[in-house]
Amino acid sequence: MLATAQPQGVDLLQRVVAAATARAREILGASVSLSRCHHIELRAELAEMVFEASCVSRSDDDLVVVVFASGCDAAGCDCMVAAGRFTFSTFTRPSASIATRLAQWNPATR
Repeated sequence: MLATAQPQGVDLLQRVVAAATARAREILGASVSLSRCHHIELRAELAEMVFEASCVSRSDDDLVVVVFASGCDAAGCDCMVAAGRFTFSTFTRPSASIATRLAQWNPATR
């Protein structure tokens, strides 16, 4: 996808991911990892855009953030220019599956 994207599309993509990452860091702390991009839609980059990022779900293992970018088109109408849904995780606390595996791990049997 990035190989064929126009330069302005790549910039808009980076700004959407940056907005999502900033929101995830506010909630999870500085150490976050983007683990999944569920959906992303890039329409057009405008001179002035507003980015809104919100947490839509959170569990012990991850956080799902949605981002919407909007702006005014040439006619002065508000329009959506980009949207995305991302999952972030942190490695400061192991996930339940990793914690279970570590608890069951016995190096003496290896």
